[in-house]
Amino acid sequence: MSILAAIVALCVVIIIHEGGHYLAAVWTGMKVDRFSVFGIGPTIVKLGTWRGTEFVISAIPFGAFVLIRGMEPSDEGDTPPAGHGDAIDDDAWAKAMAATRGEAASKAARAASPNFRDKPLWARAAVLAGGPFANYLTAMLIFFAVFLAAGVPGKTDRIEVAKLTEGQPAAMAGLQVGDRIVKVGEVAIDPALGTQAVVDATKPHRGHTVDITVLRDGQELVLPVQPNGDENEPALGAALVPGADIRPVGAGEAAVLAVNEPIRITRDQLGGLYRWATGQLEAEMQGPARIVKHIATSIESGLLSFLKTVALISTLLGMFNLLPLPALDGGRLTFLGYEALSRRRASARVEELVHGYGMLALLVLIALVTVGDIRSFL
Repeated sequence: MSILAAIVALCVVIIIHEGGHYLAAVWTGMKVDRFSVFGIGPTIVKLGTWRGTEFVISAIPFGAFVLIRGMEPSDEGDTPPAGHGDAIDDDAWAKAMAATRGEAASKAARAASPNFRDKPLWARAAVLAGGPFANYLTAMLIFFAVFLAAGVPGKTDRIEVAKLTEGQPAAMAGLQVGDRIVKVGEVAIDPALGTQAVVDATKPHRGHTVDITVLRDGQELVLPVQPNGDENEPALGAALVPGADIRPVGAGEAAVLAVNEPIRITRDQLGGLYRWATGQLEAEMQGPARIVKHIATSIESGLLSFLKTVALISTLLGMFNLLPLPALDGGRLTFLGYEALSRRRASARVEELVHGYGMLALLVLIALVTVGDIRSFL
């Protein structure tokens, strides 16, 4: 059941993203021919039409998409796509197309066009940024609700054992989940330095026994531990987390923290991405299957953990789509940036090829990562 709920949660985050594109397109006067509120691929269920947009459910049960008229370079032509549009929009289309054939094309006529490509640069940028903006806004609203209802962590005052791996040094020495690590040998652990303080204090003792002092149920215990000597293995085989007491906050402080939290996450993720790209950090790419597993695990940990995870995923989806990569919103915004600087549009053919091959590469990458994720579960 938790896996099913996790899939639904991930789909909702994607639907919110596409909903941001839809609302921005409507706001800027563009025509959205179709909004698949669930799934991608061919239409299997038509839910109805509202304000000229056909709302559907598609065959492949994952994600969502919006079809904005004139967004793809290949949409060039004098007639709207078959089977779409109403009389008013089609008339506006025809008038705009007739006007743009002359050298003295009327800006008013172009503004009346429902096409993405006929709108001013700011409007096109707003539509592309609408999806990531919706994800960031959703994350902020979730964080606000969580902070207001449950408070926020205060100053870090302990390093705790969150998980133990059976057969590894920490578990074999008798450490337990919830133990607070006070000292490693003669080195006192400063919680302000985070879990890295334990890592640094343990490193010189790899392959040799060292006394680790922990606080358990108010009492200090000294446990002899022999960290793994192999540098390719974790020293203790224990997941450590910084701990802090929760303090209540008012609506004002909760709002400020909620706005800052997605920004902090983005900053940390981009920093980690840079370190990974430059070889300073080893990391494993995760696909939809592993993301679903993370969400499912958070569901088992309680409602607050689940909501925080959904807010995190929403933030990461918004950030990922803003990366300047082909086929992503950030890649399309890069072309608009070129247009703004050069005062002329990039070749429609070049843009189509870049996004087309970029989408193909992205789909292949997702497929490979997903296969790897599934194999890791088996």
